[in-house]
Amino acid sequence: MPSGSASGFRLTGGKVLAIFVAFFGTIASADALLVTSAFRTWSGLEVASPYQASQRYNEELRLARRQGERGWHLESRTEREGSDGLVVAVTLRDRYGQPLGDRRLRARLERPTDKRGDLTIALAEITPGDYVAHLDAVSAGQWDLVVDVLSADGDDYRRKSRIVLR
Repeated sequence: MPSGSASGFRLTGGKVLAIFVAFFGTIASADALLVTSAFRTWSGLEVASPYQASQRYNEELRLARRQGERGWHLESRTEREGSDGLVVAVTLRDRYGQPLGDRRLRARLERPTDKRGDLTIALAEITPGDYVAHLDAVSAGQWDLVVDVLSADGDDYRRKSRIVLR
């Protein structure tokens, strides 16, 4: 019985081993590259202590109810300024549509997948209830805009919205 084909190709144990090693070596290399990239780009950490965050859950629900009872309306807008600058404008009104001025606002731009790139925003009141900030360089992509209204009694109002910058 002949052991080769008409073209002279012969499948030997060494060739099978080489094909096997090349195939699984390619798969293992791709996996190693993807895992390394994942570990370098995202820490995976959402909160410093998930246990402590769970202990504050009922307090967060109480604050959300009080926030809803206030009936405040917070609207935020973003607009590109120049090539990579950004203007963040926030309007704060009470339940009757009246401006809420003389408030202390704190804002952050947070990356949904990597907290290392978060930016703090200093909002300044330009007219009663209207607050604006100018940022020099903000990269494109998805961001969460988190605006906190800090009150004297320590009861905060928070609004979080997803924005996409181009």
